[in-house]
Amino acid sequence: MARFDRTIPPGGQGKITLQVKTKGYNGSVNKKAYVWTNDPKQSQVIIAIRGKVLVPIHLKPQHARLKGVLGENIEAVVRLRGQKKEPLEVKFASVSIPDKVAVELKEVEIGRSYELKVKNKAKKDGQYFGQIILTTNYPEKPRLIVRVTGSFRSPVEVRPKALSFGYMSEARLEQLMKEEKFIRRPVTVVLNKGKDLKLMNVELEKSLFDALVYEQLPGRRVQLLVQPVFEKIQKGLNQDRMRIHTNQKGYEVLEVPISLEIFQREAGSDEDDEWDEDDEWDEDDEWDEDDDWDEDDDE
Repeated sequence: MARFDRTIPPGGQGKITLQVKTKGYNGSVNKKAYVWTNDPKQSQVIIAIRGKVLVPIHLKPQHARLKGVLGENIEAVVRLRGQKKEPLEVKFASVSIPDKVAVELKEVEIGRSYELKVKNKAKKDGQYFGQIILTTNYPEKPRLIVRVTGSFRSPVEVRPKALSFGYMSEARLEQLMKEEKFIRRPVTVVLNKGKDLKLMNVELEKSLFDALVYEQLPGRRVQLLVQPVFEKIQKGLNQDRMRIHTNQKGYEVLEVPISLEIFQREAGSDEDDEWDEDDEWDEDDEWDEDDDWDEDDDE
């Protein structure tokens, strides 16, 4: 926030008052303020602001972030340190997600520092968000809120978990069959921990679809290109289930439901409402490696 004299008479002086909001800061703070003037020799002036924000209790890090693969021992530690002369006392008050995390508060240095250990308890993949509330004896900070985030993946994943080809008209289906074209969609099996993934077998319950298997990263990622078997596709909703058999214990069979709906185009309907040719699978369009799970990415 800034307040300043907009007009300064020749030979006179003006005043600029700068105010920095320090909420959320701890330690050194460096800011800059830019001043524009009508002086042709010095149209811009930069004012540097430096300071140090002292908080009663220092937290490092500010949040507890849990990330990894299910089955691993995943925990985060937040360190608290009193920065006043008075001894610090911290007590655990509550946690908003007790079914997801276990919390342990331990005094490391008497009257000075504590360690808050947060451990994952979730058994399913996905994300969660919550907070831990601590109480202190410092009147300036009687309550501390430590936010908790969790993000976990299964040891073996199938992406997507359900595959939809959308819908198309009977006329479009007949055209694809006549021109001997096909449409494909990718399903990827990823091993998030280890490098010994193998697909033992792939089967379709009703054989309405077929799957071509490509190993993208040996032992870690396999892609299946799924395509409808047009000769078996009927009008209405076509549903099938793909079973992917792997060599991974606990994940021996992965199931992916597949669907494609065929409708009869009514007279006068717009052909553009049907299947878009741009949606047809391009074999050169492979999985983006940026989507890979990075085991070393803690943020």
